[in-house]
This record gives sequence, C-alpha cells and structure tokens, in this order.
Amino acid sequence: MQWSKLKTRVKGFICPELKDVIDFHVTQYRKAHSWISESWITVHGERVFDCGSRTYAREAAYEVLSHEDSSSDVAGETWNMHEILKRREIHEPQYMGEAMRAYLDLSIDEALKSDNPFIKALAIVDRRVGKRTLERLEIDNTEHSLVRTFYELRCASAHI
Repeated sequence: MQWSKLKTRVKGFICPELKDVIDFHVTQYRKAHSWISESWITVHGERVFDCGSRTYAREAAYEVLSHEDSSSDVAGETWNMHEILKRREIHEPQYMGEAMRAYLDLSIDEALKSDNPFIKALAIVDRRVGKRTLERLEIDNTEHSLVRTFYELRCASAHI
C-alpha cells in the first residue's frame, strides 16, 4: 500500500477532535548514502515520535560494541539488540509503517491490548474508543512515551 493511502486510512480512524492535530510523516533521502529514511509523528506541528535509519544504525552499533566488550553476561539470558533499542524507544524507520498496516487489520480491542506501543497509541486516539473505555485504560509511567502522549491528548480532548 502506498504511503499516502496508508496515512489517509489511519487518519480516518482518528477521533474528530484530534484529526487535524496529529500528523504522520515519512521521507527518504535518496541521494544520501544507503538511502537514509526517517519517520515521525507530529502533534500541533511538534515532533513527539521519531525513528530514523541513521539514529537506529548508530545506536545498534553502540549496543553491539558494548555487548562485545561486556563480560558481564548473565547466565541463561539471551541478548537481543532490537529489544534493548525498543525499550530505549529507538525504532527503525519502517517500524511506523509496519505498525500502521498491522493496526488496520486489528479490532480495536486487540489494538488496545497490543504489545506494540505504536499500535496501542493509535488505538487510544481511535474514534471507536469511547469515554468509558478510555477511563478504564491503565497507562502508567512505564508505558512508551508515545502511548502516554496520545493518552494525555485524548483525555484532554474528551474532557476526562
């Protein structure tokens, strides 16, 4: 699916109060080495979520080198660079597009329970989520910053 169609379909699910507030962006720098790409989300024109190939590659290399230098591996614990970066909220640029495609195929209940923070954030601002469902959600400080941002934004727009 083309980016413009995907963006339009996802924005169609956003509640009317936030439809003009939240926007999704993606770009590729074709003349740059390795086709550097970047994805980001804006709220009122300010970036609240960002994922770029350059940042991801730099942080991934740092984690690999740190892991190789470290002799303090815990016995039986597997090392997963992608999970470490995900916990640090550093994502690959295609993460946003993949999550948006997956979101379109999920029911709203499945999306709200998703382990993927991007899918969960989209579900929170979905027009199909009512006030009672929003009030029942338990969002704490351990949630991804995008989930917390969208939750606060939606609660403010719903006067909760």
